[in-house]
Amino acid sequence: MTSLTDEQLELRSAVRRAIDGSSGSRMFLQDSESGTIPHDPELWQVLSKEIGVSGLLIPASDDGPEGTFADAAIVAAELGASLSPVPFLSTVALATSVLRLTDNNGHGPGLLRRIGEGDTIATVACFDTSGSWDASSRDVSATSEPDGWTLTGRKRFVLDAGICDLVLLAASTPDGPRLFAVETAAANVSVDWSISLDKTRAFGSVALDGARAEVVEIADDLAEMFDIARAMALALLAAEQVGAAQRCLDGAVDYSKQRIQFDRKIGSFQAIKHTLVNVLLRVEFARSAAAEAVAAVDKYLIDPGPATRKQMDLLSAIAKSVCSDAFMFAADETLHVYGGLGFTWEHDSHLYFRRAKATELMFGSPAAYRETVAATAGLIGAR
Repeated sequence: MTSLTDEQLELRSAVRRAIDGSSGSRMFLQDSESGTIPHDPELWQVLSKEIGVSGLLIPASDDGPEGTFADAAIVAAELGASLSPVPFLSTVALATSVLRLTDNNGHGPGLLRRIGEGDTIATVACFDTSGSWDASSRDVSATSEPDGWTLTGRKRFVLDAGICDLVLLAASTPDGPRLFAVETAAANVSVDWSISLDKTRAFGSVALDGARAEVVEIADDLAEMFDIARAMALALLAAEQVGAAQRCLDGAVDYSKQRIQFDRKIGSFQAIKHTLVNVLLRVEFARSAAAEAVAAVDKYLIDPGPATRKQMDLLSAIAKSVCSDAFMFAADETLHVYGGLGFTWEHDSHLYFRRAKATELMFGSPAAYRETVAATAGLIGAR
């Protein structure tokens, strides 16, 4: 694996300091009774405005720093380790990835600048009713009016719904699907957040009833553009999963060195040793898979073409499968290391377990991506 540069080490340190100085994820756990949406606005302000995380992937041509996906992966890993309730995955991994693939003559550059300034939280409505990736326009229709476009329809499982300012989505038109941007504060837009398994991340639905929208992209290959953005987002999700899995392991190792049972530290028991070593192996395999996927995305952005695209798609699929399994394994096994303590609400183990299960299914299951890898390798027929 490539070692971090001095700039990347400083970026990681800055993000860690911001997280350490925040209120912590438990202050913003999802709660339907109090109406608490999992979002730490103060932490996001520090990350986006002071550190520049929100604009990290914005090209220099759009007034951004043009950071690499390797830089963004460092941020994703730190946020995953702390389960920080901020809209990094939605705004940077999804929305920014989609917008930087759009035609520079449209509204994309202007929206990117808004995101980069840290004043706009954006997301992409890209999941179907099962939570799997679905960027089709069948759920929303667009109508051309004399003074612009209006959208009607409903999208579910919208990441960070309830806190976002801008939603990107595909909608059907008489001339084919187009990419639109909708302001959540606009008239005829209803956003509801939903109770989900992951208490540290917000999901919800966006209902449109003749809502005004701007056309961001008119392209025959809109589905292709969304697929490319998905591969990019998968790489950063994998980095997040690795960061969280590593935190699960670190916490369990520390606990095993302190907990006394039968007059011995439990870390001296062979069963605990084997468990933690197995977790370590999974985490290290996942770290390598995530790093390869991130590197493939950066190579594609430097030299977009069929070869680099195929490599990016393949390695992102591998990373999603390997990292999802590793995080789920780490969260499950380390929870048991804590014994009864790990099953209490007051301990964070269940929060990591919830995040592991939620990210395992996000964008599609590991099994689905293993099929993609097998089909790419010619082991099975493409589906």
